[in-house]
Amino acid sequence: MSARRRIPTYFSHSYRAEDRDASEFFWRKLEPHGFGFTVDPQSGALSTCHLEMVMRRSACFVAVIPLRPSEQTYRCSPFMVHEYGLAVRARKPRLVFAEKGISRRHFLDVDEVHVFDRDELASYGDDFEQSFHRLLLESQAYSAAADQLRGEVGLALPNNPAYREIRPVIIALLERYGYAVAEAPWHLKDPADIAFRLDRFEFVVVDVASRAVPAWFYPTLVGRFVPTLDLIHETDSGTRTPIPPLVAGGALRAAAAQDDLVLRWHDADHLVVQLDQQLSRFDLPRQQFRSVEEGVGYLRSIGRTAGTIFLSTARSDAALAGELGRALKLLNFSFFHYVYNNTIPLGQQWQQRLESLITASRVFVPLVSEAYWHSEWCRQELTTAQRLSADGQLTIVPYFLDGSQGEVIAEQGVDIADLGIADRVARIIADMDRLFLGA
Repeated sequence: MSARRRIPTYFSHSYRAEDRDASEFFWRKLEPHGFGFTVDPQSGALSTCHLEMVMRRSACFVAVIPLRPSEQTYRCSPFMVHEYGLAVRARKPRLVFAEKGISRRHFLDVDEVHVFDRDELASYGDDFEQSFHRLLLESQAYSAAADQLRGEVGLALPNNPAYREIRPVIIALLERYGYAVAEAPWHLKDPADIAFRLDRFEFVVVDVASRAVPAWFYPTLVGRFVPTLDLIHETDSGTRTPIPPLVAGGALRAAAAQDDLVLRWHDADHLVVQLDQQLSRFDLPRQQFRSVEEGVGYLRSIGRTAGTIFLSTARSDAALAGELGRALKLLNFSFFHYVYNNTIPLGQQWQQRLESLITASRVFVPLVSEAYWHSEWCRQELTTAQRLSADGQLTIVPYFLDGSQGEVIAEQGVDIADLGIADRVARIIADMDRLFLGA
């Protein structure tokens, strides 16, 4: 019997560490029903077109929306309100879990919104099962929504000197990424013909401020939920053309910097760089959770700062190192271990590479035992780490597995000699989580 296809589900969630438990709770509830959450990992650059494309290729929408008392208008993240609006425009089946205290007026259908109390999550049991089944029935026929060949892109650009010059470059760039390119169908007279042509486009590149673009065209794109890559051409770099109201609603304007809402350009080379960055992002594979562990790993990593853990252990402590390595992987920690996560290429000199890996790490974790002191490699690793620690380049967090005495480790450590393997792993993971959250 073949495995059931997971339903590609656009997951709107918080990027704050304090909200991880709520997101994880609802993921664990939904995962057994066959949903596969697709997420947009937190990044420095906003791409509204990319979000629209991901929503269009999702079968349904799920949001876990925490309370934000500081957001007086929305009482939650305005960006999550924007994502909900995308789902409404895309006519996707929706299920929203909103923390008590959030303003309901921003969510249109009260039947799809459930209120939760983050302090009572464990008490809910099967309270939401009926809603899960409804969402499943409405969306399971679209489990292949993300399976598409690379298609066609529309151009809705004015016929002026600036765009006549840049148009061949834009077309060549789109074709290099595998897209076919066609002109916007605003010359057609039959509304059905226009709608049919627009629905075939993966997205449309449009100058949203040009008077040469028919006034009805952009609202039609919005109404049919055709993703748009929005440009504004400015003849003078010092002049800021206003963004038309329909291009970005109030929630998105409240959530994002104005310069992230459109691609402004007056120099052709600058526009090509911006377009290439956008197209590169479209080219990234969808990040979809395919198991409980994969989802939990992503959610638990939210809010952590970047950095690698160097795990230093003796061979005789392999059982603990193995369990710890598995836990670190499941929770998306970046780490090195000479057995369980060895990134040294074959044929390279061990000693040189080890020193460079320790230097590149943020945290050095020695599992200290009698065998540790008898290992020449472990002592060399510790010596290198202590030198870097003295220069403020990394943090040493030792864990003592027995009462053995060796070299003095000046850094504050943790005695876990009386704990079993599972409790040892849990303690180390909790400490690393706090450390990388900056707690």
